[in-house]
Amino acid sequence: MSSTLAFGERQVGEGQPAFVLAEVASAHQGEANQALSLAHTAKNANADGVKFQLFRASELVPPNDPQSSTFKKIELSLEQWENVIGEASGLALPIIADVFDQASLFLGEKLPIAGYKIHSTDMENPEFIRKVAATGKPLLLSTGGCGLGRIEAAIALAREEGNEHLMLLHGIQNFPTKTEESHLLYLRTLKSTFGYPVGFLDHVDGNSHFATVLPALAVAFGADLVEKHMTLDRSAKGFDYESALEEKAFRAMVELIREAEKSFGDTSVPVGARAERYHRTMRRAILSGELLEKGVPIRKEQLAFLRSETGIAPFESGRLVGRRPRRDIAAFEPLTEDLFE
Repeated sequence: MSSTLAFGERQVGEGQPAFVLAEVASAHQGEANQALSLAHTAKNANADGVKFQLFRASELVPPNDPQSSTFKKIELSLEQWENVIGEASGLALPIIADVFDQASLFLGEKLPIAGYKIHSTDMENPEFIRKVAATGKPLLLSTGGCGLGRIEAAIALAREEGNEHLMLLHGIQNFPTKTEESHLLYLRTLKSTFGYPVGFLDHVDGNSHFATVLPALAVAFGADLVEKHMTLDRSAKGFDYESALEEKAFRAMVELIREAEKSFGDTSVPVGARAERYHRTMRRAILSGELLEKGVPIRKEQLAFLRSETGIAPFESGRLVGRRPRRDIAAFEPLTEDLFE
């Protein structure tokens, strides 16, 4: 197992900034030009990558399923995807693909796809997991609704195909997802249990103020990647708009993540020039509480503990009691070792 993976030249995982992935999903409304516009919007909003969902409606649901007509409506042809992804690749953004069937995977292998995602609904589809893993490209396993055993089995399938470039994604889609369903602590469970990078799929209401804050919190809880839906116009209430952000809000979310990352620091004692200077100027030290006469043993009640840049620290007061000053010491003078016999 590895604590990092790479989308093109971009390393993702331990010790790296969080990778912000703009999820297009079905926000293109079945229009190839909108799919490409969303890729440009992701670039303008400072996303690190963009993700498309490649599927054939006939491979998702049977023709008599009530959702069949909807999937056909938003399905882009293989030729349209070739054009969209071909042009989007010129934006210098890694392109990730959700693939749902063999034809879509075959298409993805003809295009500049930096990594694949296995949707949570395919986590019990072992042969498909094997086929996607066998490409050798980074593989994102969506864990929504899966127990640890199911996740472990999917990891094993990928590794059997020689693919160790894995990431586990946590998050569920409830159109939109309630805040209390986010379960950010589970990110730590996934990371500590399996040792792979983890990502967070954020699906809270895109109209809430919390929609731009939650991803930064997820990064604080260990997310190496954040996936966020994007739309051109929330007011149109098109496909997958519920948790999606428009360009301005998406950019604000990225800025919050980057500011949050600056605050993390590391696990070492936070000592730096500013901290040292503040401590030095604001620390308490031992001062004379009154005139201390030369040669007269000091009593405890003659000591004062006040802020001073110089002077012996209060925790050493015990070794001063009973000692004799070499000279008269004025009231409120910091006490230093050279003042005593």
